[in-house]
Amino acid sequence: MPIKGVKICGARCRTKNGDPCLQPGMKNGRCKMHGGVFYKREIHGCMTRRAKEERKRENAFLREMQELSADIGKGIKMGQKGIID
Repeated sequence: MPIKGVKICGARCRTKNGDPCLQPGMKNGRCKMHGGVFYKREIHGCMTRRAKEERKRENAFLREMQELSADIGKGIKMGQKGIID
């Protein structure tokens, strides 16, 4: 029995008459049987929001460390030239 105010799944069932599914739909518009479990996509794997944000922070940190290392390397080379000259 459909719930008032909730969009139903509407997928065609594999019954003899092929009536549409009357289960309530999730964010993707389908029920958990016809559209997969929608929430697992948000909490598992490398494509989650949390994982993407973590990779952005790590990449920013690595870029900062590379710049710092390059600056230190330039400072050492300049210091060596000053000592030798």
